[in-house]
Amino acid sequence: KVVKEEINPFIFHMSWTKNKDNKIKFFQQMGQWYVADSCIAHTKQEIVGNHALDVEDHLSEPCCLAEPNIVCHYRDKPSKVPCRESDPIDAGR
Repeated sequence: KVVKEEINPFIFHMSWTKNKDNKIKFFQQMGQWYVADSCIAHTKQEIVGNHALDVEDHLSEPCCLAEPNIVCHYRDKPSKVPCRESDPIDAGR
């Protein structure tokens, strides 16, 4: 599909954030977070429980969202939606 130009995938990396939790917040605020909250920081066993997954099964059904999970965290950073009610992350703003 990529070669046929039917899809246009991209990779976005944030190496400037403090930690993984902070990266997730920025991705959520920018409308680029497509992971269900129930799958964050959980093992595959915790997500699927005692249901045995076939080798070809994967976590896309329970974990991948069709639409981004947009959450406001900081009013002083770029966002997909206005985040005026959120606290700033940088001092003095």
